[in-house]
Amino acid sequence: MRYLLIGTALALGFGAAAQDAYLTNCFVPRYWKANTGWQVSARVRNSSSSAPLYTFHVDYRFNNGPVQVGNTQATTGISPGQYWPYVHQVPFSSAAGSGVLKVWVVGGGETNPSNDTLYFDVKVLGAWATKSVLIEQTTGTWCQFCPPSDAVCNTLDADPLIVVASHHENDQFTSASSAAYWAPYVVGYTPAGLMEQGEFGGLPVDAQYTLWQERADMRKMGVSPASVVVTPVLDLATRELTVDAAVAFEAAVPGTYTLNAYVLEDQVHAPQTGAGADYVHMQIVREVLGGADGTTGVIPASPAAGTTYTHQYTTQVPEGWDAANLRVAVMISEHGSGGLWTVNVADANVLAVGIVEQEDLRFSVAPNPATDAVRINLPDASAVRVRLIDAKGAVVLDRDLRAASGSFVLDGLDAFPGGLYTLRVSSQGREGSHGIVLH
Repeated sequence: MRYLLIGTALALGFGAAAQDAYLTNCFVPRYWKANTGWQVSARVRNSSSSAPLYTFHVDYRFNNGPVQVGNTQATTGISPGQYWPYVHQVPFSSAAGSGVLKVWVVGGGETNPSNDTLYFDVKVLGAWATKSVLIEQTTGTWCQFCPPSDAVCNTLDADPLIVVASHHENDQFTSASSAAYWAPYVVGYTPAGLMEQGEFGGLPVDAQYTLWQERADMRKMGVSPASVVVTPVLDLATRELTVDAAVAFEAAVPGTYTLNAYVLEDQVHAPQTGAGADYVHMQIVREVLGGADGTTGVIPASPAAGTTYTHQYTTQVPEGWDAANLRVAVMISEHGSGGLWTVNVADANVLAVGIVEQEDLRFSVAPNPATDAVRINLPDASAVRVRLIDAKGAVVLDRDLRAASGSFVLDGLDAFPGGLYTLRVSSQGREGSHGIVLH
């Protein structure tokens, strides 16, 4: 467990009064650099309702090494609901290897020794890669509470060492592969966030989006045994997306690993409850290329240091997905007791290649919103091809029209569910798009 973990502490009491001290906000990265200092810090708290906590010190020990005794702190008294920040004067440092870092609080008068200690599994690496952090959230266009969470995610995603993916639930952006991936987390509310795929179950899904920045910054300070490079290329003529993923291991860390990839789309305009009709949706998970369980067999159980493992994904991209706003995130996950751990993640914008019609055809549509028919005003054209594309990018109508009195009538729209659609019109090698809303 890595964040807000509750352990026990020994606290010094006065007279017959007793305390029950414990630690929170103590974080140690799962992977750390050999012979490099890590500052061990925590918040010391008191769960006793009978007396304040006045003096204490925090100690730590790695494997069977020496106990590093911390300096004693004297306080004005810590009552329940309060905390005292503590920074150990000796940074944790070790040669390459693995083990358990034990951190605890020491004092007199402690009456509950069952919650005094925190344990961290740490792999100390002689060679390492920069660590990026994966943050996922579940959201929906119907969720009135989601815009503030979205704003936090947009800020986080702008950080080059953070990748954000937004899984949409029960709306026009929901995909079957995204829903299947998210289902095991069993969340009954939105917004909800998941960091590093739960860190083997130690960091559960929660709605505390105001804490995501702090948690992500902590995890960026760690390192990873492997780097990830992703190269996504979209053929505009065939709409086939090819994703080449490369995972280079800097350190030989045995484990059970899978690979996965998300196709993400940004800058999608659609209504959002609580934020208006022209809300900009970001980080939409359009497709989970490795499925709910990820791709096995790419990385062996004992990867070799200095070796790069590769895999290629291919998928068809619907016409309604804007190539200019697509990117792909690839993550390597370690499987263990209690779930997954994101070893590393990287994303890259999709490179579009091939020939496509020019997006310079301008036209107007009325009425908008519409019920059963729209009139497309394009005075200079005598014939057009019209495609109606739903919010998931699927072409639901494809029709050739001829002009009547300088415009084109597209009818039969009452056969489609209400919602946001894209109307794509092509004529003489030129193409343009216009958003419409059907009632």
